[in-house]
Amino acid sequence: MSRPKLTPMLEQYFEIKRQVPDAILFYRLGDFYEMFFEDAEVAAPLLDLVLTARHKGQENEAPMCGVPYHSADGYVAKLIKHGMRVAICEQVEDPAAAKGLVRREIVRIVTPGTATESSIVERESCYLLALVPSPAGLPAPHGIGAAYLDVSTGDFFVTTYGGIDDARLADDVARFAPREAIFPRDGNGVARIEQLGVAATPVEPSMFEARGAQEYLTKHFGTQSLRGFGLEDDDARIDAAGGALRYATASHKRTLNHVQTLRVDNDADFLQLDAATLGNLEVIESRDTARPKATLWSVVNATRSAMGARTLRRWLIRPLKSAEGIFARHDAVEELTRTRTLLEQMTPRLSSIADLERLASRITLRSASPREVLTLGESLRSVGALAETMRSLQGPLWRQLREALNPLNDTIDLIDRTLNDAPPPNIRDGNAIRIGIDGELDGLRAIAHDSKSILLQIEARERERTGITSLKIRFNSVFGYYIEVSKSNLGKVPNDYIRKQTLVGAERYITPDLKVLEEKIVGAEEKANAIELRLYDQLLGAIARVSPAILATARACGDVDALASFATIAVRNRYVRATLSNDAEICVEDGRHPVIEQLQSERFIPNATEIRRDQNGIQVITGPNMGGKSTYLRQVALMVLLNQAGSFVPAGKATLGIFDRIFTRVGASDQLARGESTFMVEMHETANILNNATDRSLIILDEVGRGTATFDGLSLAWAIIEFLHDNAERSGITLFATHYHEVTDLAKTRPRVANYNVAVKEWNDQIIFLRKVVPGAADKSYGIQVAKLAGIPRSIIDRAREILNTLERKERAMVEETKSRTPTKQMSLFDSREQDVLDALRSLDVDGLTPIAALNELARLREKLNG
Repeated sequence: MSRPKLTPMLEQYFEIKRQVPDAILFYRLGDFYEMFFEDAEVAAPLLDLVLTARHKGQENEAPMCGVPYHSADGYVAKLIKHGMRVAICEQVEDPAAAKGLVRREIVRIVTPGTATESSIVERESCYLLALVPSPAGLPAPHGIGAAYLDVSTGDFFVTTYGGIDDARLADDVARFAPREAIFPRDGNGVARIEQLGVAATPVEPSMFEARGAQEYLTKHFGTQSLRGFGLEDDDARIDAAGGALRYATASHKRTLNHVQTLRVDNDADFLQLDAATLGNLEVIESRDTARPKATLWSVVNATRSAMGARTLRRWLIRPLKSAEGIFARHDAVEELTRTRTLLEQMTPRLSSIADLERLASRITLRSASPREVLTLGESLRSVGALAETMRSLQGPLWRQLREALNPLNDTIDLIDRTLNDAPPPNIRDGNAIRIGIDGELDGLRAIAHDSKSILLQIEARERERTGITSLKIRFNSVFGYYIEVSKSNLGKVPNDYIRKQTLVGAERYITPDLKVLEEKIVGAEEKANAIELRLYDQLLGAIARVSPAILATARACGDVDALASFATIAVRNRYVRATLSNDAEICVEDGRHPVIEQLQSERFIPNATEIRRDQNGIQVITGPNMGGKSTYLRQVALMVLLNQAGSFVPAGKATLGIFDRIFTRVGASDQLARGESTFMVEMHETANILNNATDRSLIILDEVGRGTATFDGLSLAWAIIEFLHDNAERSGITLFATHYHEVTDLAKTRPRVANYNVAVKEWNDQIIFLRKVVPGAADKSYGIQVAKLAGIPRSIIDRAREILNTLERKERAMVEETKSRTPTKQMSLFDSREQDVLDALRSLDVDGLTPIAALNELARLREKLNG
């Protein structure tokens, strides 16, 4: 688009803007960051700014808006939360020394996935996800290499996916919640990535070039190869990791030295929770927008630090599968619950420890303020106090964590010696460095201080000499120091005053003496600021060199805080330690739902659970809506999850096996954006379970088959239970809640199928929900009674009862007829003719039949079916 002739400043703006066409450019002008043209038009409504114009009404009019530089972080955060990128453009030379236009450069590009500012990342992880296709010719498991990098903490790991539609990608997005995904610009993943709720950023394919990525990573980590990280050549994970690190480095315009290692993510070490299960169990996010805190995370989160909050979240979305690891956490939690005084002493120590991971990253990136550095010193001092408080804890895990809590006393001393007790928010404001650190700095400060005393003396002298009592000596960045005289006193102005500026109500003057003093003051302040910047950079460099130790201490703090949180919740909510079993079993006395018991006003009714895979491992649970079937299913799953995360569980007593996956198919939801109906979503999730479950999986199925016609749904439910029973390698423990009472007949022919129901009591045509799960099948669904409770009009209730009575009479008649035909056989889901044909097919010796005999047998069976 052609533009009118521009001023030199706007020419410079467009030259810089061309470097970041897809970012909002914050262009520094004085004390403001200004946005122009399209950037201003996009940003103004998002930031609630007034859109104005530079050179308004002229040929080169430029739409603009701006924000104060000292409060820019909040405005940047708003734009980032809208999925945008922001380029920060600063003045990189002294305006006083500049010849012509001050030189400006982009010093930082803030993106959703590379942010480190506390106003953007808050307490949660902030991952950048890089996705890149594998080189041609590699097998399908290597379809896509992926890397996750949290610049704010230095966490960096890689994995692989079969393709952009791989369900594991959706699962990991749900687990790690990346803020931004980058991928080759010529790829086709934008729609899918945005569908997963991640900001999509296509980048140049060269960012992922294999040889360059390998060299970049080995240079960054100082290694000869990447074999030490478990990565070989021609691995797309290397390309993804190289792309992620390059992109983040380019964003910060600085080497990310705090990113110390790279690991290969191994799902086999953890209890697997897919995206559907995380959502169905409401582990992190509530499905009820009116109750956002109705989540497992909210209920068990009693952490006091940002590191602890992130650690606890990671433990909940990736529980352990190792009995040794689970036992160690249980031991640690139990020791704290037995020493509650110690737990109460640890809590304030943890509360006083700031986010060490984020402080270390900001110091390494040279973006930390003096106050943040002081906070680091105070936090490290609290780390030492925490370690001392923990000295009486004797468990192996506690001893290991206590030894990892390194307070870095030398770093504390360095910070204390270097910084003032109350430094300014910005190092450029001056007076951050203590007196006595640098003799030249102290001398320059004395000059500036003494000169300002002289200014006050000059002001008093001039008032007396001129008789102008309102005379003032003032300063601004344009004119420097000046004497201001009101219009009413202009007749008293001496001849040696030199007019500098005329205002509406006053005149401004300078004198030769004042000009000399100004040069002395300003020169001293500029030199002092330059020295402070140098000393502060040296301080940051010294701290950055010990950042690996700070990060290790931060991780230990996170583990201590998460364990303390588990102990706090166990004491507060009466949780118990489960006995770990080598068998696939769930045996619980007085089990409770950890979330619902905290939210409901009345007392939660606990339930017993007794499931052993090889005896009653498939439990069919019937009963009315609102009776508590879904609550029961979820509470069992959440107890397994909590146990393997290392927590105690909400029960009176519990013995729990160790599971490899929790699968859930709960409720109804559309995926309209993907063109999938409720029933298709249900079938996809069920297929995933049946294809991927093992004999150590916990499977929760709630009302499978309800999304289609009654007989279709009943047939599917029946066949699914049969499949789970007859395929031992695909069936761990299964809880199957259903309204199809017919499937309870399976307990008669399948030994591992057991019937349970949610008990109700009928009284005066009303039902009372007892909330207890008891052995046996429910005799009816109580749907009409529940509809009545919900307020369905009485005429509809009465008519529904008439229809139900008619249908039940017909069903009884059919049952009697079936009994009279086959009095010795048990009732079946199929009628007698179909059952006879099925029995004949099962007993048929297929291998012994000739082709002619087989055709004759098929003709006979078809004739029998047709009656």
